Amino acid sequence: MSSRNIKARKKLTELFRRGVEVRFDAEGGHLGPFLDEDGKEIPPTDDQVAMWIQPPSPYQREMAMRDAQAARAKAMLRAKRDENSEEFLTSKAFLAEMTDETLVEYLLLVGTEERRNEAIRDVLSREEWADFPTLQDAFRRMEEQDGDPESDEYRDLMEADRRYGKQVSEREAELADAARDSLGYFQREELERRALEQRSELSGSQAFMSEYEKQMMFYAIRDIENNANLFFDSVDEWNEQPEEIRSVVVDALTLFIGEAAEAKNSPGAVSGSDSSALPSEPETSAPSTPRESTE
Repeated sequence: MSSRNIKARKKLTELFRRGVEVRFDAEGGHLGPFLDEDGKEIPPTDDQVAMWIQPPSPYQREMAMRDAQAARAKAMLRAKRDENSEEFLTSKAFLAEMTDETLVEYLLLVGTEERRNEAIRDVLSREEWADFPTLQDAFRRMEEQDGDPESDEYRDLMEADRRYGKQVSEREAELADAARDSLGYFQREELERRALEQRSELSGSQAFMSEYEKQMMFYAIRDIENNANLFFDSVDEWNEQPEEIRSVVVDALTLFIGEAAEAKNSPGAVSGSDSSALPSEPETSAPSTPRESTE
């Protein structure tokens, strides 16, 4: 292969090298790129430790998701059945302080998101909103193009948005009243059982997010010489690093997380006559790629 082809291939690879170099020394962490006045890379000094930070691959995200789901299942099991676990004891103490009325309100509170989603589905099933996707598209175009607030189209869209939000809020209130009436028929033992179930869900969600974050950060930190290799040998080794190092790595990865928009938002209607955010269509995930080396 000619030297020209080698240089061309190297240049092509650099185009898709989405990441940033991070260097640590006695003064703290520093984000790259590290270039001189001529645009040439400045190599790290002997007293610096260099890392390459880039978003995990789709396959690594899947692995992080599986590990996080396992952590969630274990936390939920401890919270519901292990009477000696911190999660179980904390939940029992939390519930013991509540009156029956407070327990009912707690159960209503934790069911808010589910009722909101049900209210949205009910409203969208009405004939008035049969052409809702068209309304969404029009609303999106108006926002992107900074539509004229004085135009008839803008006022019509805002009025439709107000009606939609009002209907969702009213339906949600109806569902909450029905749930409150239903819970009022249960004995204390059943209310505590349901509340304990909700507390276990909360413990599971917290464990899921903690494990997922650790796994994603672990996969994001690569060897500076060979980006296919991970920098740390294990998630535990990464998790033991001091906060000074962790915060710099988070800052570096945030540059790419913002671009990828991995966080899934679920906008919904607000109460009263305020304007609501029209629900967006779900995104699709990227296909998996082969796992990169951890050696």
